[in-house]
Amino acid sequence: MRKDYSRLVGGKWEASLFSGWSPSTELLKYLRNQDQHGHQVFITVRETQHYTLPPDVVVPGFPAGSFVVHGTWNITDHTMTAPPEGLEVCLSDSPGPNSSKQVLPPQKVERQYVLLPRNDEDKRRFEAAMPPMSTSWRTAHLRH
Repeated sequence: MRKDYSRLVGGKWEASLFSGWSPSTELLKYLRNQDQHGHQVFITVRETQHYTLPPDVVVPGFPAGSFVVHGTWNITDHTMTAPPEGLEVCLSDSPGPNSSKQVLPPQKVERQYVLLPRNDEDKRRFEAAMPPMSTSWRTAHLRH
């Protein structure tokens, strides 16, 4: 980033002179610093995947032809650049290991990232960066 800035602007990057920091970017700077030099923040991801069955597929119990899968996973590698591969929904022509399978991709994926503070400083910074919401939401999502 610093090299790109120098190349594009022709000067040295000085974070202290940048006037565009917001509570959210301050949090990202803090999280990066914690990740590199302190204690990593625990991040839990609540993921919801929405599936629609093809019109020619009928599954008893799914009259709408769609279903939702919800799960929770943890980010254990803070250097990953994409969510981990995980759930794969397959349509099968018959039960058993030799059946032909068609992978059914989700129509929509929603992720909620829950930052779990390790200490009071983490909690203070998380709350400062959050948009105004109800206190109950903050309590439920910022457990300490």
